[in-house]
Formats: sequence, C-alpha cells, structure tokens
Amino acid sequence: MGEVTIRLNRLGLERGRMWQAVLAALAIALPMGVWLGLERALGDSVQSITDGETLYLQSYPVAGAGLKFELPGDGWTSPGVHFADQRQNFTRDHLTASVEVDSGVDSLERLLQRRAEPIVAQNGYTYTDLREYTDTGSGLTGYRADIIGIDTAGSITVVGNDKGAAAILVLLAPGADPRAEQVDPAPYLASFRLEGE
Repeated sequence: MGEVTIRLNRLGLERGRMWQAVLAALAIALPMGVWLGLERALGDSVQSITDGETLYLQSYPVAGAGLKFELPGDGWTSPGVHFADQRQNFTRDHLTASVEVDSGVDSLERLLQRRAEPIVAQNGYTYTDLREYTDTGSGLTGYRADIIGIDTAGSITVVGNDKGAAAILVLLAPGADPRAEQVDPAPYLASFRLEGE
C-alpha cells in the first residue's frame, strides 16, 4: 500500500481546492440571498376591504356550500397572499376576525369543538360556556362559545342552514371580557347568506 499525503491550508482545506469550497458556499448562499431579497422587496400583500364590500367563500374540498357576507364597518384588511376560497382572516386595529364555510356538517356543536381545539392549542386559550345561538338577522342557528386568554377575549360561533352547510366565525381582541361588544358575533352574522349543503 502506498501512502498519501494531503497538505492543508490555513482554513483546513486541501491545498489547491479553495475554488471548489468557494463554489459550494456560493451555491448555498446565492439562492438564499435571492429569496430573502425578493421577500423583502415584495413584502406582505395586504388587501383593504371597503365598507359594504360583499365577500364570498366556497367550501373546500367539496364545493357544496357557499357563504356571502359583509364585514361591519370600515378599516378591515386581509393578507391578500393568503386569501383562500374556504377561509379568510381579517384585521381591524387589534381585532381579528376569521370567517369559514364548510359543507356536509352533521353536528354544529361537534364542528365548533373541532374548530376551537387548534385555537386553544396554538395560543394557550381556553373556550368555555358553549351554548345554543340564534341570529335573528340572518335566521341562522347553531352554537357559540367564549374564548379566553391571558390578555385576549373572543368568541367562536358556528351556524348552519339545516341542510349541512355551516359558517364559522372566530373573533379575537385584546381584553378580558368575552361578552364585550367588539367580539359580539351579531353584527357579522346579520349579513351572512349561507347556501348549499
């Protein structure tokens, strides 16, 4: 067997191989730099919602239910990049509203519990006081529960049309009172027009 001697330079690389190390570093760093530069240049796409603008949602993956609604008041925005057909998130000042439509729902109470669990798990909130809910403005019925966090209060409401279509509304705002006017679902649900099954 023959012996092989490898000479290293000050950087610990084999002499004469520096250009390969530089190419490998560029191959890793260049795409990352381009991606970060594009992300900063484009920024977050935010869509402003005008007062009285009608919004539409469609259930997914089964397109059996549709929801038409308006947000109460003005000053609402939504992250445009994340605009989805089934669920949309909106913000106004420190208030957040999430609206979703679902189809083929057998139990509105079970749907509320399923939708509340990720909110509770992600943010350390709890939901309590699950009760029946009827909205006189839209005629939709279902269930409502309060959401309570350390410095956040809100509500989650699930209503349906008795054919299997359901709409979910989650309202969260800074504060300690889950029955505060700003997290009352009534002004939102009054404009809900739920169709399908």
